Amino acid sequence: MIFSAVFLIGFSTLAFEVLLTRIFSIGQWNHLSFMVISIALFGFAASGTFLSIFNARRAGPPLFVSIRKTTAILIVLYTSMTILAFVVLNNLPLDYFRLPVEPIQSLYLLIAFMILALPFFFSGFAVAVAYTRMPEKSGMIYFATMCGSACGAIFPGLLLPFLSEGKLVIFSALIPLILMPVSLGGLKRSSAGSKSPKSVKMVLGFSSLAIVFLAIYLMTPYGSWLIRVKPSAYKALSQVLQFPNTRIKETVNNIRGRTDRVTSPHIRFAPGLSLRYMETIASQDAVYKDGDNQVVLYQLGSPESTRFSAYTLPYSGYYIHPQAQKALVIIQGGGTAIPAVLAAKIQEITLVVGNPALAEILGKHYGLAVTSQPPRVFLSQTPKNFDIIHVENWGTSIPGSAALNQIHLYTIDAFFQYLRHLTPEGLVIVSRKLLLPPADCLRLWASAYEALKMIGAKNPETHLAILRNWDTFTLLVSKQPLPDKARLEHFARNLNFDIVFLPGITSDQANRFNKFEAPYHFIEINRLAAAYLKGNEKAYFRSYLLDIQPQTDNRPFPGHFLKWLKLKSLYRTLGSRLYALLMSGEIVVSVVFIEALAVSGLLLFLPLLFIRRNDKKLPISQMLYFFGVGAGFMFIELFFIKKYILLFGDPVISFTVVLAGVLISSSLGGAWVQKKEKHILKISLIGLIGALLIAFFALDRFIEFLLRLPAIWHQSGAVLILMPIGFLMGLPFPLGMRDMLKSPIQRAYAWSINGCASVLTAIISAQIALISGISYILGCAIAAYLIVIFSWQYSERNIN
Repeated sequence: MIFSAVFLIGFSTLAFEVLLTRIFSIGQWNHLSFMVISIALFGFAASGTFLSIFNARRAGPPLFVSIRKTTAILIVLYTSMTILAFVVLNNLPLDYFRLPVEPIQSLYLLIAFMILALPFFFSGFAVAVAYTRMPEKSGMIYFATMCGSACGAIFPGLLLPFLSEGKLVIFSALIPLILMPVSLGGLKRSSAGSKSPKSVKMVLGFSSLAIVFLAIYLMTPYGSWLIRVKPSAYKALSQVLQFPNTRIKETVNNIRGRTDRVTSPHIRFAPGLSLRYMETIASQDAVYKDGDNQVVLYQLGSPESTRFSAYTLPYSGYYIHPQAQKALVIIQGGGTAIPAVLAAKIQEITLVVGNPALAEILGKHYGLAVTSQPPRVFLSQTPKNFDIIHVENWGTSIPGSAALNQIHLYTIDAFFQYLRHLTPEGLVIVSRKLLLPPADCLRLWASAYEALKMIGAKNPETHLAILRNWDTFTLLVSKQPLPDKARLEHFARNLNFDIVFLPGITSDQANRFNKFEAPYHFIEINRLAAAYLKGNEKAYFRSYLLDIQPQTDNRPFPGHFLKWLKLKSLYRTLGSRLYALLMSGEIVVSVVFIEALAVSGLLLFLPLLFIRRNDKKLPISQMLYFFGVGAGFMFIELFFIKKYILLFGDPVISFTVVLAGVLISSSLGGAWVQKKEKHILKISLIGLIGALLIAFFALDRFIEFLLRLPAIWHQSGAVLILMPIGFLMGLPFPLGMRDMLKSPIQRAYAWSINGCASVLTAIISAQIALISGISYILGCAIAAYLIVIFSWQYSERNIN
């Protein structure tokens, strides 16, 4: 029964974890979704701490002698706590953005984290009990746990089109209760010597029935309000629904996210619109993904209805290239690119949208053929060239939430791809929100400059132009030097747009219509251009207040600007307002890491107070061994999740594929090693480090190759890469549990160490990727497994 129990608990736990990630994305926690992994692993670590303390305090046999009864109790506790935690979290009046001004929000935050950790505490407890009581079966326990977890990672994606997130949480929580009839039937036989086996059986039976009835109530219309997941009040969807006569017309729910189509007479969206435009704008519907990332649907019933788009900043690209006949439009937010390309009377329009649900809605609404494919995958496969490539993504509506978002549309590699797919006179149009201090426009200008150098442009600055109004800017990147600067100047002057960058313009042209105290963007971008001409652009990037260095696909975080060495200066620039800094995702990650470090220290220190006999304490070498195993495993998972976002075009798909692939392959490794001798470990670790070194140096090129293949082949190739690495990752933990440790106390403590290491790794990986790049995460994994090898060898020498 124990293998079935850990399989089903692993299944339910991972399903809950994946669904929590979705729920965080819909709420105001979308930039904190990494916290789900941390909370889960803290629950696991706490279970090991609790178990080691209680086993240390018992003078007789280990705690939980009857593993069947213990497992039955833990299943009931896990299921009930999962349902309770979700209902409480979903209805807790927690508002992250009011933390600095409302002390009660700190209490709500603590309650949320504590109660969310409880389900993972009990699921981790069940697995830890199995390891401590059946060490000789460590390989099979590992196999059952990991295999169940892999299936649980896939499960939500299969049912989300049919059930809401809330109902799926309840349904997945009930799955371990399948074992209760078998467990209760065997409880009488296994508990013959206990005081009251019948009373235990009755309590567990009634508790299980009560949980089932509660779950049924929550899934009916009477109780569904308790589990209905609502978007954050700060997101665009929640705000637009406050208008009268506004309603959700259509909802599509799948593993990629929740897509809502809203109809309202009050939606007015036209970023970059000139104040010279005095007519009405076409009426609009809007589509939201997870309550944000708005894409508008214009009612374009006549040619005149697209007239407004000729007064917007992005239209400048079409204006200076009136001969354009073929355009590629990439939409990940906004929607103004479609009326712009129609107003320009482009003959051949290729519309690429990464989200299949959004692609279908856009195709039906406009009657256009829409390619549903990740944009970078499309560009890798298409042989076509275009006169104009128009990229539109305006970002999120919640401040600070974009810092951790991984987007591959604005890297040097992306601009290089755009330029390669342009006709000789073609150009790229990119529009974004205008920031102060100047940041995004500087980075995008530099990224385009670097890409132009890669295609052999002699004077890249002559290929670039930037226009702005009061809150948006448009970057134009031409494959050839801009042909008609006078025409662009006329467009800007006629529509009251300011020119931020165009070779030959003066400062008085940069701050005429949308005035700041000084032409900040013009000044900084010309300083950057001068630095490039002198060859000291790196010195400029180092000295600038923000991190505006052009990014590659190894560091694709366009919303990340924080520079730690300039934090004090940034604080003063923001008016000495701590609240503004707390909105930054990078700051949140750092604060969470400090808290996690403190909690991990507490969890690992407490058992040492109760373990009095030296022979029961783990030697330092063995502590390092299990810490390295936990850290290395998590580093590898997170590395591939981030790397595969380019391949799959969606972080949730990447998360699901990598999690399932690694867990399935590692479970096979655990099953294989069950009957192997411990000397196999050194060979497997050397093989694993070798495989990781190959991935470190060759994976980027292999991903480039996979991007050019049809979807089924590049997806299969991605999974095949994971299999041998995952298989080898599945060996160290069960072998260590079986052969290195002598007592239940040591195994429980090792479980806690492994959990704490995984928690810290999950958090610090985000900072490593932001500051140094995704590949450095894999470098940390290699270092962790080197520690594992040395710890194993040291431990073996001491034993022998």
